[in-house]
Amino acid sequence: MNKPAVRFCPVAPFLMKYIIILLIFLTNTEIMAKQISDLNWEKRILIISYEKQNDELFTKTIKFISDYECEIKDRNLEVIFFENFKNNDFLTPKFINEKYGIWLLGYDGRIKDYSLDEKIFVRLFNLIDSMPMRKNEIKNDSC
Repeated sequence: MNKPAVRFCPVAPFLMKYIIILLIFLTNTEIMAKQISDLNWEKRILIISYEKQNDELFTKTIKFISDYECEIKDRNLEVIFFENFKNNDFLTPKFINEKYGIWLLGYDGRIKDYSLDEKIFVRLFNLIDSMPMRKNEIKNDSC
């Protein structure tokens, strides 16, 4: 009784490597994006969620950053933009939930303030300066 010959395709292992590599590249890029919570206890965060770059919210935020660069740095504030609820570096937080506006997050990652428009900028520094951890930082201000 003859056993059927087992055929081995010498190209199969080679193809499998390339298929695996291709699958890795095609996986969702969100896997590589960071969570906003990765910045907890390192930075205060100001999240700007806007529709497009010529929006009033976007342009007023850019002006605010330019006008108060030193104060923003003194308060260890990281500004992160989400255009149409997307950012190349960070996953979109659930609280944005397809809303536009500005959120202030404290070191603990919790929402400290929210505004639909730039009115948050009027109270932003006073709010941050009233936070317990900020009181220790004030003595090192450079502005």
